[in-house]
Amino acid sequence: MIQEGLHYPQTKEEEKARQMRERRKHRGELVQLDGSHHAWLEDRAEKACLLVFIDDATSEILAAQFVPQESYFAYAGLCKRYFSQHGLPEAFYTDRFSVFRVNQTNVTTTDARTMFERAMADLGIELICAYSPQAKGRVERANQTLQDRLVKEMRLAEISDYEQANQFLSNYIQIHNQKFAVEPVISIDCHEPLRPENNLDLIFTRRKTRILSKNLEFQYDRVVYQIQSDRPTYALIGREVTVCENEKGHIFVLLGQTPLAFKRFYKQPKRNALASSKEIDGSSYKPPKDHPWRNYGHRINGKLIQGPE
Repeated sequence: MIQEGLHYPQTKEEEKARQMRERRKHRGELVQLDGSHHAWLEDRAEKACLLVFIDDATSEILAAQFVPQESYFAYAGLCKRYFSQHGLPEAFYTDRFSVFRVNQTNVTTTDARTMFERAMADLGIELICAYSPQAKGRVERANQTLQDRLVKEMRLAEISDYEQANQFLSNYIQIHNQKFAVEPVISIDCHEPLRPENNLDLIFTRRKTRILSKNLEFQYDRVVYQIQSDRPTYALIGREVTVCENEKGHIFVLLGQTPLAFKRFYKQPKRNALASSKEIDGSSYKPPKDHPWRNYGHRINGKLIQGPE
């Protein structure tokens, strides 16, 4: 069949050896992020996702937390805890998950940046997205180790829910780092302390822009908001404001970086429209063009038009 041209054998592409990448020299210079979905508590609970932050220079686990699934607010909560404890790293290294990167090709109808990208830009943290799991191999290998060792440790500790598991993590991370972490090439830590302007509760929010009407009103999520300000009304009409919503649904309104006071007005739901049995059961009837009803009451030169007999 090959000789007659009826079959074409598939040739296996030769796999090229991947070049190893040197570790970064400073702690906090590059931090790898990943989420691992696994049956962490085996048959004692549902599957969950373990978010892990691994330092590239030392393979040290800097932060970890069990969450139901990967989401923007799940990473935001762990980032806030990590930043408060260690400070701000120079760069994050992630995969191309939709939380970190807009994967749609048509960015003219969508935001070009994700909420996580915007938050990192506000904090001055570089966000790098890897093209393959092997590129961020340190956090991938750490997940394999945790899926083996951490599962057994929690089984021996008789942990049966993820609230207990998160409390267990704090002690386990110290033991893990003592066994697997290495010393950095240069002992200088690149983490920068949080600055007063780094309001993490405000930075890690869902943001949308709105335009103020002539009554200083805008609508967000089917609720009308009216700005309360001592400024002259003409100074705010048509201005663009930013609506910030946190994980709990609390709303903040910013004009630039200045918070604005507002009142909330809920719209009353409309009553259900009444419908007769004809509208529900009967089909609509459209009279023809020559129907007498169409000429009823019409006059030409003062004489009534007689419809066709």
